[in-house]
Amino acid sequence: MIEDNIQALDDARLIERAKQGEVEAFGCLYERYLESIYRYIRTRVAEDRIAEDLTETVFLRSFESLSRYKEKGLRFSAFLYQVARNLLVDHYRQEEEELPIESADQISVSPSRMDDTIVHQDQVDSLRVGLEALPEEYREIIRLRVLLELSTKECAQWIGRSEGVVRVRLHRAMKALKRQVANDDEPQA
Repeated sequence: MIEDNIQALDDARLIERAKQGEVEAFGCLYERYLESIYRYIRTRVAEDRIAEDLTETVFLRSFESLSRYKEKGLRFSAFLYQVARNLLVDHYRQEEEELPIESADQISVSPSRMDDTIVHQDQVDSLRVGLEALPEEYREIIRLRVLLELSTKECAQWIGRSEGVVRVRLHRAMKALKRQVANDDEPQA
C-alpha cells in the first residue's frame, strides 16, 4: 500500500523521487493515470486484453525513460499520452490495421423509451459515420476534448501546438462533424 503522504505529492515531486529509484513514487503516478490512459487506448483497439497489454507497456516505457523526462511546461499526463500514442502507432504498424473510431455512445445521452432508443441509435450511427469521414487531425482533437475531457491547454501540449490552434481546430472539427451528420441525415433520393 502506498503511504498517504506520498499520494499527496504533486507529479513533479513524485517524478523526482521515482528518478531516485523510489518505486512507490512511480506506483503512485501509475495509480493516478492508469484509468485515463487505459480509456484512451481502449477507444482505439478492438479488445480489452490488447488495451490492458498496451496500457501496461505505456507505463513500462514511461518508467524506463523517466530519467530522460523533463517537464518543460508539459504535464506528466501529456507525456504518458504521447507514449501511448506512439505505442498505438507501433501496434497498428505491426498489425496492419486501421485505427477504429471510438464509440460515439460515450458522447450521447442514454434513451429512456423504446422510440428514443431507435432515434438514439440513429444518432450514434450518424456520429460514428461523421467521425470516420473527418480528417485524422479533427478526429484527434475531438477525442482529446470530448472523450478524454482535456483542457484546451492540455490539448495544445498534447499535439504540440498553441492553444489558439487548438481552439480553431476544434471549432472547425465540430463544424465539419455537424456538416457530416447533417448530410447523413438527409433522405436519400
